Amino acid sequence: ELVEQAANAGKQVCTLGPIIHNRHAVAHFEEMGVRVIDSPEEAGEGDTVIIRSHGVSRDVYQRLESRGVEIIDATCPFVKRIHKIAAEETTDDTGFILLGTPTHPEVLGIMSYAHGEKAALSTKAELESFCFAQNDEQKNVILAAQTTQNLQEWKICKKFIKKRFTNAKIFDTICSVTENRQNEAVELAKISDAVIVIGGKTSSNTK
Repeated sequence: ELVEQAANAGKQVCTLGPIIHNRHAVAHFEEMGVRVIDSPEEAGEGDTVIIRSHGVSRDVYQRLESRGVEIIDATCPFVKRIHKIAAEETTDDTGFILLGTPTHPEVLGIMSYAHGEKAALSTKAELESFCFAQNDEQKNVILAAQTTQNLQEWKICKKFIKKRFTNAKIFDTICSVTENRQNEAVELAKISDAVIVIGGKTSSNTK
């Protein structure tokens, strides 16, 4: 809606990355004159740049501001909440662990807000083999999850972290919509011979 409103208002609209993991929607916006850019430096004078729901890192936001363009921040509120957790709950003495895909745009953005030691890990196996520089069981550890993380993997990792670190502080940050869809997929699988998931192939939600 934000993209359509800006385009219909006659603005030179571009989105920082595809606005959504849906090629049909992206093609629709291209027909409206909306272009996709991969970096802030591709934005020009008079452009309106829309930040997609995944959010961006501190650095990317600052680079956008330096371009003097209009910024419409469409970062998902669930993602914004994790940005706030990373920024306010971490210090130089804490350890921040984010359960998520390290290369995912949402994860890259979140990690930029955390202070101190930090790591993005995607499985319990990675958690088990990971050590902070000072592997202290008394270390104040903050654990959060990418909003579209696998729910079962998250539950397993929470249990492990609670046993590994005495002072673990855990934030349940998986998006409620994601959680509902995963639970529904489980229930559907119980009563079906096959389940077909329709969605963008590069989407964490689909996976």
